Amino acid sequence: MKSTMSLTILSLCCALFFACKKGNDYYENRQPGAARFPGSTIDFLEASPGLYDSLLLALDRSPILRRRLLQKQDTTTLFAITNNSFTNAIEGMNTVRRNAGRRPLYIEDIPQVLLDSALYRYVFANTVTTEDLRPYVEGVEIRSLNDYRMHLQYLVSPASGYVGGGQQQIKLSDVNNSIFQRYWQESFTAMVNIQTENGYVHQLSPSHNFGFSKLITQLASY
Repeated sequence: MKSTMSLTILSLCCALFFACKKGNDYYENRQPGAARFPGSTIDFLEASPGLYDSLLLALDRSPILRRRLLQKQDTTTLFAITNNSFTNAIEGMNTVRRNAGRRPLYIEDIPQVLLDSALYRYVFANTVTTEDLRPYVEGVEIRSLNDYRMHLQYLVSPASGYVGGGQQQIKLSDVNNSIFQRYWQESFTAMVNIQTENGYVHQLSPSHNFGFSKLITQLASY
């Protein structure tokens, strides 16, 4: 079963890579659900060794959320955070701590309330795809699974000299409880619309900083 899932992951990655070679209208017209994974969202993460290990470690510390992403009857949308995003956050936080003479902290050391608060911001009830977001030119505010205000916006990146001729993206923003965009912290997807048996997965860019850079200030003096 695990080898079958691994082959499916490889097929998804290849399909997404070769899609970049297609015409300029490919991403604009591509329908959600074209990339399907035969398992739950947790199964998808586990079938991607070397990519989501840190996220899985964090989810092990948040069993209620992990169960929600595993159970087939619970439909969710996950903005998946890669290992690089956790490395960005942990290294940045520990640089500040080291300068203050404090010991380094890692995923297993983050206080539970802060870890849960960060993780839940990437998960939304029901399904959210690029097709759902496309009609909202300015984006739409949406509540995460822990009822925290986030903002999602559909974008199509420029490609081959044509505006709007590139890859579909979703901009995920932590609005920091503000109506002013200058206070928002944003991140962009690298892949979108991966359909699992209990929802959708959108992978955030590896440049994303887990927790939207909040761990640096939250744990600088912990």
